[in-house]
Amino acid sequence: MSYVNAPVHDLLIRIKNAYMARKTNVDDITFSKFKVNVLDLLKRYNFIKNYEITEKNNKKSIKVTLKMVENPVNDIPEIKFYSKPSRPWYISYKDIHAVAGGKGI
Repeated sequence: MSYVNAPVHDLLIRIKNAYMARKTNVDDITFSKFKVNVLDLLKRYNFIKNYEITEKNNKKSIKVTLKMVENPVNDIPEIKFYSKPSRPWYISYKDIHAVAGGKGI
């Protein structure tokens, strides 16, 4: 697998694209503890159904099982990255506003 400069961006975009293509799962996501923490959040807030860590040839990978949605365009929130490797964007933690009345992630 090739090197990914922004692994969490890649994880979220792969999940979003799988939903848009009406896939049931996403396979062969490279393993990292940080990605597992992100997937824990997505599972807790019911964006994904489940995930499992698999090992093949002494390399860990993650398989994500997606929940069924009626209309992915309306049911999956839009993902927009303000900061990316080609354009870093820095902000103070005090300037981050609450999302959805404090109930968003």
